[in-house]
Formats: sequence, structure tokens, C-alpha cells
Amino acid sequence: MNIFIDIETIPEQAKGAVELIAENLTVKAPDLTKPKLIDLLGLGADGKFKTVAELKELWIENHGAMAKTEQAKQQWLKTSFDGAKGEICCICVAVEDDSVEKFIGTELEILNQLNDYILSFAKPSQILKPYFIGHNSIKFDLPFLHKRFVINKVKPAFELIAHGRHEYNCFDTMIEWAGFGNKISMDNLAQALGVKGKTEGMDGSQVWPEYEKGNIERIADYCLDDVECTREIYKRLTFK
Repeated sequence: MNIFIDIETIPEQAKGAVELIAENLTVKAPDLTKPKLIDLLGLGADGKFKTVAELKELWIENHGAMAKTEQAKQQWLKTSFDGAKGEICCICVAVEDDSVEKFIGTELEILNQLNDYILSFAKPSQILKPYFIGHNSIKFDLPFLHKRFVINKVKPAFELIAHGRHEYNCFDTMIEWAGFGNKISMDNLAQALGVKGKTEGMDGSQVWPEYEKGNIERIADYCLDDVECTREIYKRLTFK
């Protein structure tokens, strides 16, 4: 059973996650010359600070805390790519040529919705072995999904292979086009094939900002478009 899939993820939601990252960071002053450091600190012609080391100490004193917080925030945002820390905020799937289904809510609810949906295609006592099709799904979507099932203590109601082989038990449109170890964005591949790309004005970097605003439906629509696009790309790549 072919199932086209895409997931959207957000950074770690544990309380104090940014602060914990900041505690383990060491901030260094910019590696600049003395005149540039003086200019950066707004000291003008003040000759009080005679060495680069003194100027760097002053920069850390004045700006170190803010720089540490910003660096920690940037590292925290990257946890949306880490299945051990980030969370799924939306999953969209489509079986064959059926309409795309959107699953939103808490992560636990999303995983259970996915289970129920796939189970609805199973016959009594049958264990479904979906053939998942996605873009960069082998390195990202499927491993991330597997980790979130484990962390949430929810057993998949279907065979979920975390590290599948392209064309054997899953199909990755990026690998099919670019080859193992190479990359191409879905938008660029869609453009090359003349397929309608993603929602205008929305990309992966905007998922968390939109989530913060409560625009879950916009994220879900973006995810849905990705599944539709993946399905069209798959058909072109397989001459269907």
C-alpha cells in the first residue's frame, strides 16, 4: 500500500530548554582587531583600554549574556530536526490517489490519529506494511516518526522501518532524483519537473513562528501541499 507522507516538526517543548542549552555555552568575543573592537564597543578615541584582551573582556561583560541567549536560541531551534528532542506538530498522508488527510493536535493525538487511519485499511488480524513515499523521508521523516512513537510509548499499528532502503521498503524522491548522499529541495525538483510546488510565502523555517502564532491550520495546509507535490513528483519519476 503506497502512502505518501510528510511531517512538520517544532523545537523541544520542555520547560527551560533554551536556558539549559545556555548554561553549557561558552561565549567568545568577536575575533577583531583593536580598532574594530573599539568601534564595535562605541569607545571612540578612548585610550583607556590598551590591549585586545581588555577590549574582548569588556565586550563579554557588556554583550556576553545577550550573545549567549541568542546562540542558545539558535541551537534550540535546530532541535526541530532532532527526533530525540523536537516534536511533531502535523502529519499529512495520502493512500494512493485518495485525498490527503491532515492530523493535528498534541503529538500523542497525532500519532494515535495516524495509527487509526492506517488501521482503517487493514483486514482482521492483518499487519499492514505501508510503502511510505516522501521527500528526504529516509533521513528525516521516517526516523523522526519512529523516535517520537518510541518516546511517546505508542506502538505503531503498522510496520514502521526507521532506516529503510530506497525502493525496497520505501521510496525517497530526493534519492531517486539526486542519488545517495546528494540533495535537491522539493521546490527545485518540482520546478525541474513542471510540478506545482509548495504554498507561496511558506517554507520550513516558518513552521515554528506560525505555530507560536497558533496558525496550525496554515502549517497543516503547507504540509498537505507537500504531500500533493510529492505524489506528483513520484508519478513523474516512475512514469505513471
